[in-house]
Amino acid sequence: MRSKIVVDTSVWIEYFKNNKDYVEYIEENLHLDSIYITGPVITELIQGIKGEKEYLLLSNSIKAIPYLECTFKDWVTAGEISFKLRKSGKVIPVTDILIAVISIKNNAKILTLDSHFRDIPGVELAPLL
Repeated sequence: MRSKIVVDTSVWIEYFKNNKDYVEYIEENLHLDSIYITGPVITELIQGIKGEKEYLLLSNSIKAIPYLECTFKDWVTAGEISFKLRKSGKVIPVTDILIAVISIKNNAKILTLDSHFRDIPGVELAPLL
């Protein structure tokens, strides 16, 4: 079975900017049914939309990507991880911690440009290009 890859918002932004390297990587893995999306990534992408044309493109794209669900327990786990990280002086956006929790639960790697995912225990990063 192929590895699941959750693509973080930072990489989707490069994809939608038509960055050739990311487009090729994501499209190849979409064809392999390896790419997944989470609620926090969807929210972050939608909040950055600049117009109706972008909204339609994004809306059609995210509907075609398999979705990894978030549960009550995931929110609690994200809060606990965030609490522990803050106690050690590391402040990471709660959306990214939730993306990490969902990915860990689903044995998925995270493809991201954000280095702070390395600070979240249990996260496995997908290799960048």
